Amino acid sequence: MNAFCSLAGESPAVSVLVSLNIRPYVSAVSAMTDVFKAEGGSPSVFFMADFPGKSQKILKEKLGKAGGQIFVAVGPEAARFLWTHFQDRPSPVIYTMVLNPEQISAGPAPRCGIPLQIPVQAQVRLIGRTLPGVKRIGLLYDPKYNTAFFNRARESATIEGLQIVPLEISSKKEIPGLLEKEWASVDCLWMIPDRTIISESVIQYIIKESLLNKTPVIGYNRFFYESGAALSFIFDYETLGVQTARLVLSIAGGEPCRENDPEFQVWPNRRVIEKLGLAYAEDPEP
Repeated sequence: MNAFCSLAGESPAVSVLVSLNIRPYVSAVSAMTDVFKAEGGSPSVFFMADFPGKSQKILKEKLGKAGGQIFVAVGPEAARFLWTHFQDRPSPVIYTMVLNPEQISAGPAPRCGIPLQIPVQAQVRLIGRTLPGVKRIGLLYDPKYNTAFFNRARESATIEGLQIVPLEISSKKEIPGLLEKEWASVDCLWMIPDRTIISESVIQYIIKESLLNKTPVIGYNRFFYESGAALSFIFDYETLGVQTARLVLSIAGGEPCRENDPEFQVWPNRRVIEKLGLAYAEDPEP
């Protein structure tokens, strides 16, 4: 008996709620669905965009009829909706592709899913071992949003024999002056998801200035790589979908709910690395 049959008889065992109809989410859901179908399941997929405003009551009713199904929330809006309306159900709500899920849940921090964040220690380790010449890592962030990230990064850097140099800002306007003052203090510039900095034009400006100052940028998605970051941590959304489906199946089979680190890739930009004359480890020790 497969995991789907063990859950719900003839009804679909899984209901998937998707925050937005955008390519990353759609790619993940498509891959997720393929895994479920291979296991003999037929998941129900709902897009929140199909239930705007007051019609979300209809969405709640449709999901409520799912009975003993497992719910999967793709993205923060879907997670917030399910945690608000269905947190007390005996069957779990599993989230995926959610950044900082603990900031969304009104109750205890959810521990059942895949957050869209790579463990800080893993990032620090990979920066230091992929670019062995880098010792002083400048972390650009707004303390309002990422003080906890900075503290974890500083602790991890100490373990790796590295130093995190805090580059704190509270508005985009502060970035040019801060960078001009700090270029000599850092060996690389590490950019992380931050509400104050998240802007394509700002990212492109920072990377341009970094290259002019012979300082590599570490980024967190494909846009950074294409814009000239020396090293980028990349999520493949289909891979995340497959990983999520496997987590769902393991829980359906009786495994306890847990939070899993997301699978990710490290993309070195060899053209930029060579241009900057950086030492580079092709296959760094994990």
